[in-house]
Amino acid sequence: MRWAVALMGVLCAAATAPPPPCETCHPAETAMHVKTRMAHAMSAVGESAFAQNVPAGQPLRESGDGYAMRYARGLAGLTVQAQRGADQAQGTIEWMVGAGAQGETPLVETAGGTAESRVSYFPELHQYGITVGQDGGASANAEAALGRRLNRKDLQACLGCHTTAVTADLQPVTPGVQCVRCHAGAEEHAAGHGVPANPGKFAAPDQVKFCGNCHRNKAPVNDAQLENLRFQPLRLMKSKCFVASGKLACTTCHPAHMDARRNDAAFYNAKCGGCHAGQAHAGDARQTGDCIGCHMPYVELHPALHFTDHYIRVVKKDDLPAEIVRARPGG
Repeated sequence: MRWAVALMGVLCAAATAPPPPCETCHPAETAMHVKTRMAHAMSAVGESAFAQNVPAGQPLRESGDGYAMRYARGLAGLTVQAQRGADQAQGTIEWMVGAGAQGETPLVETAGGTAESRVSYFPELHQYGITVGQDGGASANAEAALGRRLNRKDLQACLGCHTTAVTADLQPVTPGVQCVRCHAGAEEHAAGHGVPANPGKFAAPDQVKFCGNCHRNKAPVNDAQLENLRFQPLRLMKSKCFVASGKLACTTCHPAHMDARRNDAAFYNAKCGGCHAGQAHAGDARQTGDCIGCHMPYVELHPALHFTDHYIRVVKKDDLPAEIVRARPGG
């Protein structure tokens, strides 16, 4: 949530109607989409690995002389209590941000408002840990131990990229990124009026910027921060392939309504060959047979968070810190 930005338009407003029944006319696309990470970008806490793996009766503790967090299942989801000595604060968790592939972070309702939990669950490590972007060590007080307080703008930005519709007081109505989130006008179309937006038909630069409304078009602080490596549109727009071709879009390599084809070098080699067929190429010195393995480094920004750098280029020595570059799984 630290990096989230609000999407263009209308869905961060009062909304109570269910999403349109897209599967009636588009069964194949709907069946694919429901399996994606985007569709599960936010979920009820009871469906989460975070809740399912909380150790019964055993607190999770901050490092040093920090607070202990005790979780218990309740009617509304999870309750959490932060305590150190006589200082304590309580909160409730109904919603989980993240698809659970790399991490899950609760939204905690506290006496002071909604907070981004200090504690996240990282399925790849099978561990709980401090939420990425928050400081380690002991919290200043029990309320702070529950999480980073989100003002209305922060919360709207978070929900704007992890839900499809929220109420006027920013309660999720339709969690996850569903059809209507990218196909504006789908409700009217389902009622027999008009044609919804189709980002797949946007000009390539416009499509990349559209996706960048959530996946980032601009660096949150400056262009030098390593965390920028996770922002695909931001990095892609630096690439000569994008600038010179004028036709490289997100869906050039990532078919709509599907997750990325991770660890499928042949699939992406064919995509690269679609533009570079017949051109002279430098020798494959690494003998990997994997275009993106050389030109789009695989990086580790946290022990559980790995990303493909979408800045397509000839990667030079010391271009990235050696300690964050990893071998691509299956490569």
